[in-house]
Amino acid sequence: MNRRRFLAGAAAGAAISTLDWLRFFRAFGVPGTKKELGFAEAAAAEADNPRFLIYWFQEGGWDGYSMFNPVHTPNDSIRVIPAGELRPTPSWTNHRYRPKGYGASPLDPPRTQGNIQYGYLAQDGLDLFPDLAVVSSHNGNTFHSGGRWEYHYGKYSASLSGKRNADERTVMQAFCEAYGTGFLLPHVSWHRWLSDGELSIPSYPEGTGYYEKLGPVHAHTLYGKTPAAMRERLASLGNVAQGQRDARIRQFTDSLQASFLAEKNSESVRAFNSALQIHRALTAGGSINLDPRTLFTDPTLRAEFGITAADEATDSSSINGNPARTKETPNTNVQALMTYEMMTKGLSIGFFIENRGLRQFDTHRDRRSIMNNKGQTEQRDMMRRNLWNPLKALVAKLKATPYGTTGKSYYDFTTIVLASEMGRTIQGDVEGIIAKAGVTDAQKYEEIMLQDCCQHWRVNSVAFLGGTVRGNTQYGRVGSASLDGIPMMPNGTLDPAYDADTGLLVPGRTKNATSFVSDAGHVYATALHLSGLDPAALKAAGKGRNDRPPMTFIKR
Repeated sequence: MNRRRFLAGAAAGAAISTLDWLRFFRAFGVPGTKKELGFAEAAAAEADNPRFLIYWFQEGGWDGYSMFNPVHTPNDSIRVIPAGELRPTPSWTNHRYRPKGYGASPLDPPRTQGNIQYGYLAQDGLDLFPDLAVVSSHNGNTFHSGGRWEYHYGKYSASLSGKRNADERTVMQAFCEAYGTGFLLPHVSWHRWLSDGELSIPSYPEGTGYYEKLGPVHAHTLYGKTPAAMRERLASLGNVAQGQRDARIRQFTDSLQASFLAEKNSESVRAFNSALQIHRALTAGGSINLDPRTLFTDPTLRAEFGITAADEATDSSSINGNPARTKETPNTNVQALMTYEMMTKGLSIGFFIENRGLRQFDTHRDRRSIMNNKGQTEQRDMMRRNLWNPLKALVAKLKATPYGTTGKSYYDFTTIVLASEMGRTIQGDVEGIIAKAGVTDAQKYEEIMLQDCCQHWRVNSVAFLGGTVRGNTQYGRVGSASLDGIPMMPNGTLDPAYDADTGLLVPGRTKNATSFVSDAGHVYATALHLSGLDPAALKAAGKGRNDRPPMTFIKR
Protein backbone atom coordinates (compact mmCIF):
# COMPACT_ATOMS: atom_id res chain seq x y z
CA MET A 1 0.00 0.00 0.00
CA ASN A 2 1.59 3.32 -1.05
CA ARG A 3 0.98 6.86 0.11
CA ARG A 4 -1.27 7.78 -2.82
CA ARG A 5 -3.47 4.72 -2.31
CA PHE A 6 -3.67 5.41 1.43
CA LEU A 7 -4.77 8.98 0.94
CA ALA A 8 -7.13 8.41 -1.96
CA GLY A 9 -8.39 4.90 -1.44
CA ALA A 10 -11.10 5.46 1.16
CA ALA A 11 -14.63 6.51 0.45
CA ALA A 12 -15.34 10.22 0.42
CA GLY A 13 -17.27 11.86 3.23
CA ALA A 14 -15.41 10.62 6.32
CA ALA A 15 -12.74 12.73 8.01
CA ILE A 16 -9.26 11.36 8.54
CA SER A 17 -8.73 10.92 12.26
CA THR A 18 -5.64 11.54 14.37
CA LEU A 19 -5.25 7.82 14.92
CA ASP A 20 -5.44 7.16 11.16
CA TRP A 21 -2.68 9.69 10.54
CA LEU A 22 -0.51 8.18 13.27
CA ARG A 23 -0.89 4.73 11.75
CA PHE A 24 0.12 6.09 8.39
CA PHE A 25 3.13 7.93 9.84
CA ARG A 26 4.31 4.75 11.57
CA ALA A 27 3.97 2.72 8.39
CA PHE A 28 5.19 5.18 5.75
CA GLY A 29 6.70 8.18 7.52
CA VAL A 30 5.42 11.74 7.50
CA PRO A 31 4.58 12.86 3.96
CA GLY A 32 5.42 16.29 2.60
CA THR A 33 8.26 18.76 2.60
CA LYS A 34 9.16 21.11 5.45
CA LYS A 35 7.32 23.82 3.59
CA GLU A 36 4.21 21.69 3.34
CA LEU A 37 4.39 20.71 6.99
CA GLY A 38 4.67 24.39 7.79
CA PHE A 39 1.43 24.95 5.93
CA ALA A 40 -0.14 22.16 7.98
CA GLU A 41 0.88 23.76 11.24
CA ALA A 42 -0.10 27.24 10.13
CA ALA A 43 -3.47 26.13 8.80
CA ALA A 44 -4.25 24.16 11.93
CA ALA A 45 -3.10 27.02 14.12
CA GLU A 46 -5.30 29.46 12.24
CA ALA A 47 -8.33 27.27 12.86
CA ASP A 48 -7.23 26.18 16.31
CA ASN A 49 -8.89 27.66 19.39
CA PRO A 50 -7.96 25.30 22.21
CA ARG A 51 -10.71 24.54 24.71
CA PHE A 52 -10.72 22.38 27.82
CA LEU A 53 -13.63 21.60 30.15
CA ILE A 54 -13.46 20.14 33.66
CA TYR A 55 -16.43 19.25 35.88
CA TRP A 56 -15.46 18.72 39.52
CA PHE A 57 -18.35 17.00 41.26
CA GLN A 58 -18.90 16.29 44.97
CA GLU A 59 -21.18 13.26 44.84
CA GLY A 60 -23.55 12.77 47.77
CA GLY A 61 -24.72 16.32 48.52
CA TRP A 62 -22.61 18.94 50.27
CA ASP A 63 -23.81 21.15 53.15
CA GLY A 64 -24.80 24.14 51.04
CA TYR A 65 -25.67 26.38 53.99
CA SER A 66 -22.03 26.11 55.09
CA MET A 67 -20.67 26.43 51.54
CA PHE A 68 -21.92 28.95 48.95
CA ASN A 69 -25.50 29.23 50.31
CA PRO A 70 -24.26 30.77 53.55
CA VAL A 71 -26.73 31.63 56.29
CA HIS A 72 -26.05 32.39 59.93
CA THR A 73 -28.36 30.64 62.39
CA PRO A 74 -28.21 29.48 65.99
CA ASN A 75 -27.07 25.92 66.53
CA ASP A 76 -30.03 24.49 68.42
CA SER A 77 -28.39 21.08 68.77
CA ILE A 78 -26.70 22.34 71.95
CA ARG A 79 -30.04 22.91 73.72
CA VAL A 80 -30.96 20.66 76.65
CA ILE A 81 -34.61 19.63 76.27
CA PRO A 82 -36.38 17.21 78.63
CA ALA A 83 -37.12 13.79 77.18
CA GLY A 84 -40.68 13.48 75.92
CA GLU A 85 -41.14 17.22 75.32
CA LEU A 86 -43.25 17.79 72.20
CA ARG A 87 -43.42 21.59 72.29
CA PRO A 88 -40.14 23.16 73.38
CA THR A 89 -39.36 26.84 72.83
CA PRO A 90 -38.38 27.42 70.11
CA SER A 91 -40.40 24.61 68.59
CA TRP A 92 -38.77 21.53 67.09
CA THR A 93 -39.77 22.81 63.65
CA ASN A 94 -37.95 26.09 64.23
CA HIS A 95 -34.73 24.47 65.42
CA ARG A 96 -31.68 24.97 63.19
CA TYR A 97 -28.95 22.36 63.45
CA ARG A 98 -25.39 23.18 62.42
CA PRO A 99 -22.19 21.14 62.70
CA LYS A 100 -20.68 20.74 66.14
CA GLY A 101 -18.69 23.84 67.06
CA TYR A 102 -20.38 26.06 64.48
CA GLY A 103 -20.04 29.79 65.13
CA ALA A 104 -16.41 29.79 66.27
CA SER A 105 -13.15 29.17 64.41
CA PRO A 106 -12.60 27.11 62.34
CA LEU A 107 -16.38 26.68 61.78
CA ASP A 108 -16.97 30.39 61.45
CA PRO A 109 -20.28 32.03 60.52
CA PRO A 110 -20.53 33.45 56.99
CA ARG A 111 -17.77 35.80 55.94
CA THR A 112 -17.08 37.90 52.87
CA GLN A 113 -13.92 38.09 50.79
CA GLY A 114 -13.95 40.45 47.85
CA ASN A 115 -17.43 40.21 46.37
CA ILE A 116 -18.14 36.67 47.58
CA GLN A 117 -19.95 35.71 50.77
CA TYR A 118 -19.10 32.18 51.84
CA GLY A 119 -19.53 29.59 54.56
CA TYR A 120 -16.69 27.89 56.41
CA LEU A 121 -16.64 24.93 53.98
CA ALA A 122 -15.24 27.31 51.36
CA GLN A 123 -12.54 28.69 53.67
CA ASP A 124 -9.84 26.48 52.15
CA GLY A 125 -10.63 27.81 48.68
CA LEU A 126 -10.03 31.51 49.38
CA ASP A 127 -6.97 31.59 47.12
CA LEU A 128 -9.25 30.84 44.17
CA PHE A 129 -11.84 33.54 44.89
CA PRO A 130 -10.34 36.14 42.51
CA ASP A 131 -11.04 33.67 39.69
CA LEU A 132 -14.34 32.32 41.01
CA ALA A 133 -17.91 33.08 39.91
CA VAL A 134 -20.43 31.70 42.43
CA VAL A 135 -24.13 31.14 41.82
CA SER A 136 -25.91 30.95 45.19
CA SER A 137 -29.50 30.90 43.89
CA HIS A 138 -29.38 27.37 42.61
CA ASN A 139 -31.54 24.27 43.02
CA GLY A 140 -30.25 20.73 42.94
CA ASN A 141 -32.25 17.51 42.76
CA THR A 142 -33.07 15.60 45.96
CA PHE A 143 -32.88 12.21 44.19
CA HIS A 144 -29.23 11.14 44.11
CA SER A 145 -29.20 9.38 40.76
CA GLY A 146 -31.63 11.81 39.16
CA GLY A 147 -29.54 14.76 40.28
CA ARG A 148 -26.30 13.22 39.10
CA TRP A 149 -27.93 12.42 35.73
CA GLU A 150 -29.12 16.02 35.32
CA TYR A 151 -25.68 17.48 35.92
CA HIS A 152 -24.54 15.36 32.99
CA TYR A 153 -27.50 15.76 30.62
CA GLY A 154 -29.12 19.04 31.67
CA LYS A 155 -32.84 19.61 32.23
CA TYR A 156 -35.54 18.27 29.92
CA SER A 157 -38.27 15.64 30.02
CA ALA A 158 -36.61 12.23 30.01
CA SER A 159 -36.92 8.77 31.52
CA LEU A 160 -33.75 7.62 33.25
CA SER A 161 -34.47 4.00 32.40
CA GLY A 162 -35.58 4.77 28.84
CA LYS A 163 -33.39 4.35 25.79
CA ARG A 164 -31.27 7.40 25.11
CA ASN A 165 -32.02 9.04 21.79
CA ALA A 166 -29.58 10.01 19.06
CA ASP A 167 -30.05 13.72 19.82
CA GLU A 168 -29.22 13.44 23.53
CA ARG A 169 -25.77 14.41 24.82
CA THR A 170 -24.11 14.87 28.16
CA VAL A 171 -22.44 18.25 28.54
CA MET A 172 -19.05 16.59 28.09
CA GLN A 173 -20.20 14.68 25.01
CA ALA A 174 -21.49 17.90 23.44
CA PHE A 175 -18.22 19.66 24.25
CA CYS A 176 -16.00 16.86 22.94
CA GLU A 177 -18.11 16.42 19.82
CA ALA A 178 -17.33 20.06 19.01
CA TYR A 179 -13.66 20.13 19.95
CA GLY A 180 -12.36 16.59 20.30
CA THR A 181 -11.59 15.42 16.77
CA GLY A 182 -7.85 16.01 17.05
CA PHE A 183 -7.30 14.07 20.27
CA LEU A 184 -6.71 10.41 21.04
CA LEU A 185 -8.79 10.24 24.25
CA PRO A 186 -10.92 13.39 24.19
CA HIS A 187 -13.47 12.58 26.92
CA VAL A 188 -12.23 11.09 30.20
CA SER A 189 -14.47 10.61 33.22
CA TRP A 190 -14.10 9.27 36.74
CA HIS A 191 -17.77 9.20 37.62
CA ARG A 192 -19.72 5.93 37.42
CA TRP A 193 -23.45 6.53 37.33
CA LEU A 194 -24.47 2.91 37.93
CA SER A 195 -22.21 2.57 40.96
CA ASP A 196 -25.01 3.82 43.23
CA GLY A 197 -26.73 0.90 44.94
CA GLU A 198 -30.15 2.57 44.63
CA LEU A 199 -30.01 1.70 40.91
CA SER A 200 -30.91 -1.81 39.78
CA ILE A 201 -28.33 -2.72 37.14
CA PRO A 202 -30.70 -5.05 35.21
CA SER A 203 -33.10 -2.10 34.87
CA TYR A 204 -30.49 -0.12 32.95
CA PRO A 205 -29.32 -2.16 29.96
CA GLU A 206 -26.96 -0.79 27.32
CA GLY A 207 -28.22 2.50 25.93
CA THR A 208 -30.23 3.59 28.99
CA GLY A 209 -29.46 5.72 32.04
CA TYR A 210 -26.09 7.35 31.52
CA TYR A 211 -25.08 6.17 28.05
CA GLU A 212 -21.43 6.51 27.14
CA LYS A 213 -21.81 6.19 23.36
CA LEU A 214 -23.83 9.20 22.28
CA GLY A 215 -22.57 11.28 19.37
CA PRO A 216 -19.50 10.48 17.28
CA VAL A 217 -16.81 8.19 18.64
CA HIS A 218 -14.56 11.06 19.70
CA ALA A 219 -17.33 12.30 22.04
CA HIS A 220 -17.84 8.97 23.81
CA THR A 221 -17.10 8.61 27.52
CA LEU A 222 -13.89 6.81 28.40
CA TYR A 223 -13.49 5.94 32.07
CA GLY A 224 -10.17 7.15 33.42
CA LYS A 225 -9.97 4.58 36.22
CA THR A 226 -6.55 4.40 37.89
CA PRO A 227 -3.13 5.56 36.67
CA ALA A 228 -2.14 1.94 36.07
CA ALA A 229 -5.24 1.29 33.97
CA MET A 230 -4.69 4.46 31.94
CA ARG A 231 -1.03 3.64 31.35
CA GLU A 232 -2.09 0.24 30.05
CA ARG A 233 -4.65 1.83 27.74
CA LEU A 234 -2.13 4.32 26.37
CA ALA A 235 0.51 1.65 25.91
CA SER A 236 -1.95 -0.37 23.84
CA LEU A 237 -2.30 2.63 21.51
CA GLY A 238 1.46 2.77 21.01
CA ASN A 239 1.53 0.08 18.34
CA VAL A 240 -0.66 2.05 16.01
CA ALA A 241 1.31 0.83 12.98
CA GLN A 242 -0.04 -2.63 13.64
CA GLY A 243 -3.58 -3.75 13.20
CA GLN A 244 -5.90 -2.95 10.38
CA ARG A 245 -7.07 0.59 9.72
CA ASP A 246 -10.60 0.73 11.20
CA ALA A 247 -11.77 4.14 10.00
CA ARG A 248 -12.90 5.24 6.58
CA ILE A 249 -10.48 7.83 5.21
CA ARG A 250 -11.65 10.71 3.10
CA GLN A 251 -9.75 11.32 -0.11
CA PHE A 252 -7.18 13.95 0.73
CA THR A 253 -5.04 14.06 -2.51
CA ASP A 254 -1.28 14.04 -2.85
CA SER A 255 -1.16 17.82 -3.06
CA LEU A 256 -0.77 18.48 0.64
CA GLN A 257 -0.11 22.20 0.30
CA ALA A 258 -3.28 22.78 -1.71
CA SER A 259 -5.26 20.66 0.73
CA PHE A 260 -4.02 22.58 3.74
CA LEU A 261 -4.90 25.87 2.10
CA ALA A 262 -8.29 24.78 0.81
CA GLU A 263 -9.32 22.79 3.86
CA LYS A 264 -7.62 24.61 6.71
CA ASN A 265 -10.71 24.33 8.91
CA SER A 266 -11.39 20.68 8.18
CA GLU A 267 -11.24 17.90 10.75
CA SER A 268 -8.62 16.14 8.61
CA VAL A 269 -6.18 19.08 8.71
CA ARG A 270 -6.60 19.52 12.46
CA ALA A 271 -6.14 15.79 12.93
CA PHE A 272 -3.02 15.82 10.70
CA ASN A 273 -1.42 18.56 12.77
CA SER A 274 -2.34 16.86 16.07
CA ALA A 275 -0.91 13.57 14.83
CA LEU A 276 2.22 15.35 13.61
CA GLN A 277 2.84 16.82 17.06
CA ILE A 278 2.20 13.48 18.77
CA HIS A 279 4.43 11.67 16.27
CA ARG A 280 7.25 14.12 16.86
CA ALA A 281 6.90 13.71 20.62
CA LEU A 282 6.88 9.94 20.37
CA THR A 283 9.78 9.57 17.94
CA ALA A 284 13.31 10.88 17.84
CA GLY A 285 15.79 9.19 15.55
CA GLY A 286 13.44 6.27 15.25
CA SER A 287 13.24 5.60 18.99
CA ILE A 288 10.45 6.12 21.47
CA ASN A 289 11.24 8.91 23.92
CA LEU A 290 7.88 9.11 25.68
CA ASP A 291 7.03 5.91 27.49
CA PRO A 292 3.40 5.59 28.65
CA ARG A 293 4.72 3.59 31.57
CA THR A 294 6.25 6.76 33.00
CA LEU A 295 3.01 8.75 32.94
CA PHE A 296 1.65 9.88 36.33
CA THR A 297 4.87 8.75 38.05
CA ASP A 298 6.91 11.97 38.19
CA PRO A 299 7.82 12.38 41.89
CA THR A 300 7.83 16.18 41.80
CA LEU A 301 4.40 16.32 40.20
CA ARG A 302 3.02 13.71 42.58
CA ALA A 303 4.32 15.74 45.52
CA GLU A 304 2.65 18.89 44.18
CA PHE A 305 -0.68 17.04 44.14
CA GLY A 306 0.01 15.43 47.54
CA ILE A 307 -0.33 11.89 46.21
CA THR A 308 0.34 8.78 48.29
CA ALA A 309 0.04 5.16 47.24
CA ALA A 310 -3.28 4.94 49.07
CA ASP A 311 -4.70 7.70 46.89
CA GLU A 312 -4.32 5.52 43.80
CA ALA A 313 -6.44 2.71 45.25
CA THR A 314 -10.14 2.27 44.52
CA ASP A 315 -12.82 1.48 47.08
CA SER A 316 -16.33 0.07 47.21
CA SER A 317 -19.45 0.59 49.31
CA SER A 318 -22.80 -1.04 49.91
CA ILE A 319 -25.76 1.30 49.42
CA ASN A 320 -29.19 0.40 50.81
CA GLY A 321 -28.03 -3.12 51.65
CA ASN A 322 -27.17 -3.97 48.05
CA PRO A 323 -23.92 -5.71 47.08
CA ALA A 324 -20.94 -3.39 47.24
CA ARG A 325 -20.13 -1.43 44.09
CA THR A 326 -17.23 0.74 43.02
CA LYS A 327 -16.49 3.63 40.69
CA GLU A 328 -13.05 2.11 39.96
CA THR A 329 -11.55 5.52 40.56
CA PRO A 330 -8.66 6.84 42.65
CA ASN A 331 -8.82 9.85 44.95
CA THR A 332 -9.49 13.23 43.34
CA ASN A 333 -5.89 14.42 43.72
CA VAL A 334 -4.85 11.51 41.48
CA GLN A 335 -7.63 12.35 39.04
CA ALA A 336 -6.40 15.95 38.99
CA LEU A 337 -2.82 14.89 38.25
CA MET A 338 -4.03 12.59 35.46
CA THR A 339 -6.14 15.44 34.08
CA TYR A 340 -3.14 17.76 34.03
CA GLU A 341 -0.85 15.29 32.28
CA MET A 342 -3.40 14.13 29.70
CA MET A 343 -4.36 17.73 28.95
CA THR A 344 -0.83 19.09 28.61
CA LYS A 345 0.39 16.09 26.61
CA GLY A 346 -2.34 16.69 24.04
CA LEU A 347 -4.31 13.52 24.75
CA SER A 348 -7.61 14.77 26.20
CA ILE A 349 -9.78 17.90 26.52
CA GLY A 350 -12.85 16.99 28.62
CA PHE A 351 -12.71 15.64 32.17
CA PHE A 352 -15.32 14.73 34.78
CA ILE A 353 -13.67 14.49 38.21
CA GLU A 354 -15.69 12.97 41.07
CA ASN A 355 -14.91 11.85 44.62
CA ARG A 356 -14.21 8.12 44.72
CA GLY A 357 -16.34 7.39 47.78
CA LEU A 358 -19.93 6.43 46.99
CA ARG A 359 -22.25 9.07 48.49
CA GLN A 360 -19.28 10.40 50.39
CA PHE A 361 -21.05 13.66 51.23
CA ASP A 362 -24.39 11.99 52.00
CA THR A 363 -24.21 12.84 55.71
CA HIS A 364 -27.69 11.90 56.97
CA ARG A 365 -28.31 12.27 60.70
CA ASP A 366 -31.47 11.95 62.77
CA ARG A 367 -32.47 14.47 65.42
CA ARG A 368 -31.48 12.27 68.37
CA SER A 369 -28.03 11.72 66.92
CA ILE A 370 -27.63 15.43 66.23
CA MET A 371 -28.68 16.38 69.78
CA ASN A 372 -26.40 13.77 71.33
CA ASN A 373 -23.48 14.94 69.17
CA LYS A 374 -24.24 18.63 69.73
CA GLY A 375 -24.20 19.11 65.98
CA GLN A 376 -24.48 17.82 62.43
CA THR A 377 -21.76 15.89 60.65
CA GLU A 378 -18.93 18.24 59.74
CA GLN A 379 -17.77 18.08 56.08
CA ARG A 380 -14.74 20.38 56.28
CA ASP A 381 -12.04 17.70 56.10
CA MET A 382 -13.85 15.91 53.27
CA MET A 383 -14.17 19.15 51.34
CA ARG A 384 -10.51 20.01 51.84
CA ARG A 385 -9.30 16.58 50.73
CA ASN A 386 -11.71 15.99 47.85
CA LEU A 387 -12.04 19.50 46.45
CA TRP A 388 -9.94 22.42 47.63
CA ASN A 389 -6.44 20.96 47.98
CA PRO A 390 -6.34 19.08 44.65
CA LEU A 391 -8.24 21.83 42.83
CA LYS A 392 -5.77 24.48 43.98
CA ALA A 393 -2.89 22.27 42.86
CA LEU A 394 -4.46 21.74 39.43
CA VAL A 395 -5.26 25.43 38.89
CA ALA A 396 -1.72 26.41 39.90
CA LYS A 397 -0.21 23.94 37.44
CA LEU A 398 -2.50 25.01 34.60
CA LYS A 399 -1.66 28.66 35.21
CA ALA A 400 2.07 27.89 35.27
CA THR A 401 2.04 25.86 32.05
CA PRO A 402 2.20 27.91 28.83
CA TYR A 403 0.10 26.78 25.90
CA GLY A 404 2.48 26.65 22.95
CA THR A 405 3.52 30.09 21.74
CA THR A 406 0.17 31.77 22.44
CA GLY A 407 1.51 33.76 25.36
CA LYS A 408 -1.28 32.26 27.45
CA SER A 409 -1.50 29.36 29.89
CA TYR A 410 -3.59 26.20 29.76
CA TYR A 411 -5.78 27.78 32.41
CA ASP A 412 -6.71 30.59 30.03
CA PHE A 413 -8.31 28.04 27.69
CA THR A 414 -10.01 26.01 30.43
CA THR A 415 -13.48 26.12 32.01
CA ILE A 416 -13.95 24.47 35.42
CA VAL A 417 -17.36 23.76 37.01
CA LEU A 418 -17.76 22.94 40.73
CA ALA A 419 -21.01 21.22 41.69
CA SER A 420 -22.85 18.67 43.83
CA GLU A 421 -26.21 17.08 43.11
CA MET A 422 -27.94 18.62 46.16
CA GLY A 423 -27.58 20.45 49.43
CA ARG A 424 -28.64 19.29 52.89
CA THR A 425 -31.35 20.32 55.35
CA ILE A 426 -30.61 21.91 58.73
CA GLN A 427 -34.09 21.44 60.19
CA GLY A 428 -37.16 19.19 60.26
CA ASP A 429 -40.86 20.09 60.29
CA VAL A 430 -42.71 18.16 63.02
CA GLU A 431 -46.20 19.66 62.78
CA GLY A 432 -47.49 16.69 60.82
CA ILE A 433 -46.16 14.33 63.47
CA ILE A 434 -47.71 16.24 66.37
CA ALA A 435 -51.08 16.41 64.58
CA LYS A 436 -51.32 12.63 64.13
CA ALA A 437 -54.44 11.04 65.62
CA GLY A 438 -54.42 7.73 67.46
CA VAL A 439 -50.74 8.01 68.34
CA THR A 440 -49.43 8.43 71.89
CA ASP A 441 -47.24 11.35 72.87
CA ALA A 442 -44.42 8.91 73.54
CA GLN A 443 -44.71 7.56 69.99
CA LYS A 444 -44.80 11.08 68.56
CA TYR A 445 -41.71 12.02 70.53
CA GLU A 446 -39.87 8.96 69.26
CA GLU A 447 -40.79 9.81 65.68
CA ILE A 448 -39.54 13.37 66.19
CA MET A 449 -36.25 12.03 67.53
CA LEU A 450 -35.86 9.71 64.52
CA GLN A 451 -36.59 12.46 62.00
CA ASP A 452 -33.76 13.00 59.52
CA CYS A 453 -32.63 16.62 59.91
CA CYS A 454 -29.71 16.38 57.48
CA GLN A 455 -31.55 14.97 54.52
CA HIS A 456 -31.49 15.76 50.81
CA TRP A 457 -32.39 19.36 50.00
CA ARG A 458 -32.85 21.37 46.82
CA VAL A 459 -30.99 24.48 48.05
CA ASN A 460 -27.61 24.21 46.38
CA SER A 461 -24.88 26.25 44.70
CA VAL A 462 -22.46 26.02 41.80
CA ALA A 463 -19.23 27.81 40.90
CA PHE A 464 -17.17 28.42 37.77
CA LEU A 465 -13.49 29.14 37.14
CA GLY A 466 -11.46 29.59 33.99
CA GLY A 467 -10.12 31.94 31.40
CA THR A 468 -13.51 33.21 30.26
CA VAL A 469 -15.09 33.46 33.74
CA ARG A 470 -15.84 36.81 35.40
CA GLY A 471 -14.01 36.18 38.67
CA ASN A 472 -14.64 37.56 42.16
CA THR A 473 -18.39 37.56 41.54
CA GLN A 474 -21.45 36.08 43.22
CA TYR A 475 -24.95 35.86 41.84
CA GLY A 476 -28.06 35.20 43.90
CA ARG A 477 -28.21 34.38 47.58
CA VAL A 478 -30.23 32.43 50.14
CA GLY A 479 -32.76 34.32 52.26
CA SER A 480 -32.04 34.44 55.99
CA ALA A 481 -35.72 33.71 56.74
CA SER A 482 -36.82 31.73 53.70
CA LEU A 483 -33.64 29.60 53.66
CA ASP A 484 -34.33 29.37 49.93
CA GLY A 485 -32.64 30.74 46.84
CA ILE A 486 -33.80 34.23 45.87
CA PRO A 487 -34.76 34.34 42.17
CA MET A 488 -32.35 36.12 39.85
CA MET A 489 -33.07 38.38 36.91
CA PRO A 490 -31.60 37.47 33.49
CA ASN A 491 -28.65 39.80 34.19
CA GLY A 492 -27.81 38.04 37.47
CA THR A 493 -29.21 40.64 39.86
CA LEU A 494 -31.80 39.71 42.49
CA ASP A 495 -35.48 39.93 41.64
CA PRO A 496 -36.51 43.21 43.37
CA ALA A 497 -39.86 41.65 44.33
CA TYR A 498 -38.00 39.77 47.08
CA ASP A 499 -36.43 41.17 50.21
CA ALA A 500 -32.69 40.85 49.57
CA ASP A 501 -32.03 39.82 53.18
CA THR A 502 -34.93 37.62 54.27
CA GLY A 503 -35.66 36.21 50.82
CA LEU A 504 -39.38 36.68 51.40
CA LEU A 505 -41.67 38.21 48.80
CA VAL A 506 -42.19 41.91 49.54
CA PRO A 507 -45.86 42.53 50.47
CA GLY A 508 -47.81 43.71 47.45
CA ARG A 509 -45.15 42.54 44.98
CA THR A 510 -45.19 39.58 42.60
CA LYS A 511 -42.32 37.54 41.23
CA ASN A 512 -40.91 38.89 37.98
CA ALA A 513 -41.90 36.64 35.08
CA THR A 514 -38.30 36.47 33.88
CA SER A 515 -36.60 35.76 37.21
CA PHE A 516 -35.36 32.26 37.99
CA VAL A 517 -33.44 30.04 40.36
CA SER A 518 -30.80 28.20 38.36
CA ASP A 519 -30.55 24.42 38.07
CA ALA A 520 -28.37 21.76 36.44
CA GLY A 521 -29.63 22.72 33.00
CA HIS A 522 -28.42 26.29 33.38
CA VAL A 523 -25.04 24.93 34.47
CA TYR A 524 -24.89 22.66 31.38
CA ALA A 525 -25.63 25.57 29.04
CA THR A 526 -23.27 27.95 30.86
CA ALA A 527 -20.35 25.51 30.69
CA LEU A 528 -20.77 25.25 26.92
CA HIS A 529 -21.25 29.02 26.56
CA LEU A 530 -18.04 29.69 28.50
CA SER A 531 -16.30 27.21 26.19
CA GLY A 532 -17.23 29.19 23.09
CA LEU A 533 -20.23 27.11 22.03
CA ASP A 534 -23.84 28.11 21.37
CA PRO A 535 -26.06 25.74 23.42
CA ALA A 536 -29.21 26.67 21.48
CA ALA A 537 -27.51 25.99 18.15
CA LEU A 538 -26.26 22.62 19.40
CA LYS A 539 -29.77 21.68 20.48
CA ALA A 540 -31.19 22.75 17.11
CA ALA A 541 -28.55 20.58 15.42
CA GLY A 542 -29.62 17.52 17.43
CA LYS A 543 -26.61 17.59 19.75
CA GLY A 544 -28.27 17.72 23.15
CA ARG A 545 -31.76 18.27 24.57
CA ASN A 546 -31.09 20.58 27.52
CA ASP A 547 -33.76 23.28 27.44
CA ARG A 548 -32.22 25.83 29.81
CA PRO A 549 -30.37 28.94 28.62
CA PRO A 550 -26.85 29.84 29.72
CA MET A 551 -26.18 32.31 32.51
CA THR A 552 -24.36 34.69 30.20
CA PHE A 553 -23.53 37.06 33.06
CA ILE A 554 -20.88 34.57 34.22
CA LYS A 555 -18.73 35.25 31.15
CA ARG A 556 -16.22 38.07 31.28
